[in-house]
Amino acid sequence: MSINVNLLVSFGIYNERTIDMKKSVLNAVSAVTAVIMAFGSVIPTVAYDANASGSVQVYEFENGSTSGGKIFSNGTDGLKRGGDWSDATDLSNFSGNGFSYLDQKGTTVSIEVEVPADGLYELTFCYCQPSDRNKKVQYLNVNGANQGEVSFPYNEKFAETSGGIVLLKKGRNTIELEGYWGYTYFDYLKLAPAPEHISNLSPTAQLSNPNASESAKRLYSYLRDQYGKHIIAGQQEYCGSHNYNSWNSPDVFIKDNEAEFEYILDKTGKQPAIRGIDLLAYNTTSSWRDNAPERAIEWTNKYHGIATLTWHWNVPTEKGSTETAFYVKSASATYTTFSISNALEEGTWEHEVLMADIELIAGELKKLKDADVPVIWRPLHEAEGGWFWWGAEGAEPCKKLYRLLYDQLTNVYGLDNLIWEWTGYTFPTSAAWYPGDDVVDLIGYDKYNAKDGLPNLSAISSTFYSLVQSTDGQKMVAMSENDSIPSIENLTNERAYWLYFCPWYMNYLTSEQNNPVDNLIDVYNSEYCITLDELPDLKTYPITEGSTEAKPFYGDANCDGKVDISDAVLVMQYAADPENHPISAQGLENADVKNRGDGVDKLDAAEIQKYAAGIISKFN
Repeated sequence: MSINVNLLVSFGIYNERTIDMKKSVLNAVSAVTAVIMAFGSVIPTVAYDANASGSVQVYEFENGSTSGGKIFSNGTDGLKRGGDWSDATDLSNFSGNGFSYLDQKGTTVSIEVEVPADGLYELTFCYCQPSDRNKKVQYLNVNGANQGEVSFPYNEKFAETSGGIVLLKKGRNTIELEGYWGYTYFDYLKLAPAPEHISNLSPTAQLSNPNASESAKRLYSYLRDQYGKHIIAGQQEYCGSHNYNSWNSPDVFIKDNEAEFEYILDKTGKQPAIRGIDLLAYNTTSSWRDNAPERAIEWTNKYHGIATLTWHWNVPTEKGSTETAFYVKSASATYTTFSISNALEEGTWEHEVLMADIELIAGELKKLKDADVPVIWRPLHEAEGGWFWWGAEGAEPCKKLYRLLYDQLTNVYGLDNLIWEWTGYTFPTSAAWYPGDDVVDLIGYDKYNAKDGLPNLSAISSTFYSLVQSTDGQKMVAMSENDSIPSIENLTNERAYWLYFCPWYMNYLTSEQNNPVDNLIDVYNSEYCITLDELPDLKTYPITEGSTEAKPFYGDANCDGKVDISDAVLVMQYAADPENHPISAQGLENADVKNRGDGVDKLDAAEIQKYAAGIISKFN
């Protein structure tokens, strides 16, 4: 396969800043072609026309600036090998004249970019991080405002990774990486217009459970109607009983231990619409209970609010123990050795505990169903962090457990009142953790980014749109936990349309270093923010009707939630031998990207190849 780079320049696919990148792009395309040729077929040479949507710009980091870092403007001259580098580490595959280096925490590297119009743009960083066998995480700042974090997994040569989607203004913008864990080299930044549909915010109208209750459908319809128009105020309660004299008022469950809610009312005159509740006390190893399900019922049916439930799933610290924990050894002095992999195998003591706990939690959630209370249900949260037992052994066992839990609660125990929320991340590895569109209704993100004793009121639009993109816009995205509540100005200016926010309890809400009182007042009294008194009657809210057909995720032939070279390979295999290389019905619809409606053939594979190589940013 050959590509005429001069032709690409004349058509605007390259500009003056990207000509130095010809070698890298050609190498990427050659690699793509080599993989496809291995299957006995060659994608035909493609003529790229001037109507290709959006040019890809590339900016070299050695032409940028740094504060506390280093610029290597003459390649590897002056570069000293790190003591923790492997023998295979080699930074000689840089492009342009060199690269930059982000040193310890607080140092920065930045680049000035120029875009033709206001809008959303995809960032791709070419980097080398040869020090930490896991990953390094850096802050992403755009025009001086923090937009979240970018994760850089271990590698030994320069390679690309996604930097997410950011909102840029027409003209000049500053893209800055600030050291959080530092110690990373940066070769170039690739900038391309984001797919247009990402900003449309048109999530599916159906819940994952086709037999969802009427009340669950009404709540979901309300959430969907607010998405992109308002943000809903939420607050996590403190764990434990909320009625210290329950023997005097056994039917009252929300009375005491209400410091967060009293604080919000005192400062703003308002109350949050969403109450976050933890089922931490519910497991078969311990007998302690705190009436959390009853509070969810009371908040919904008496106060007419919305409840979201998470579950810090306590298990025995070891076989036979009556002590419980949910952290693993690397995360806490109080930890469990409980193995998720063992728990998924019948005949193990862990499996016995697992299934007994699921039966118990189903009984507690049935109390809500019987009271006609729908809830946003958020189990197995923060799994990718690895600090809880359900995420400590990797993505596959975690996904298997999530799908088991979904099947048990939905199909075995008939709980039709649950709106399932998955807590996601924006790391390069995050797609591998996603349980699947068929068992997820909402995407949550737990935001803790206040630093240096100061609040962070950014709306982190890069994180928001990266999460939107992770499901091709099919799922609404919420700030399921947070420290600082973003300011209304940032939420609207950055167009970060989080469904709701929900600060954790105690000082995460009440300290000035997390949530300044002035901002709390502004948010709660803004027209943009929905508080408890502004909720409609959700028992009668109209249900949104919509198609039950899945929206095509164009290019994703293997239906794994992303578009890459494996999709092009699959389409080529299918075009050559459909009997031995079948594609699912949804995959065929996704793969029909060229001359839609004429079936799937090699031209579709070529188009997907171009997208995977970064030559085009969307399918026409």
